[in-house]
Amino acid sequence: MYDFTLTGLLNNRVETVYNAFNDPDVIVKWFAPGDLVVSQFISHFAEGGQYRAVLQSPDGFQQTVVGTYQQIERNNHLSFTWRWDDTNDITKVNVLFSTMPNLSTRIVLTQSGFHKEQDMLHQQHGWLACLEKLSIATWESAQTKQPLVA
Repeated sequence: MYDFTLTGLLNNRVETVYNAFNDPDVIVKWFAPGDLVVSQFISHFAEGGQYRAVLQSPDGFQQTVVGTYQQIERNNHLSFTWRWDDTNDITKVNVLFSTMPNLSTRIVLTQSGFHKEQDMLHQQHGWLACLEKLSIATWESAQTKQPLVA
């Protein structure tokens, strides 16, 4: 089995960053890498609740990810399963949130359970691109002193 861990520092309060992982209005702004967009996001954000995200490329190609929220600890920890709709391979995503002294937020994202190294590397690249979008969104929010979510 293969897994990876990404660590990042986002220039915004932990509440804002945590909400960016569960508010559908915010998720659609960053949850797809590169030039992909989230064309649909449906979620029941509760332990045992499910989510479904449709990612779409500019040429109209769509790919769907589905999963179940396993653990939710507000502003601290989020755990959910991850499965591309066209496979039976289920991985697990864990995200830890912590407040830093300068009121920025440190996140540690781990995804585990990959059967193939190639799949793990592809997913890691996707998360890096998504977190870059999230970083930009939270940085812009901090610069304008406007909350990312209303």
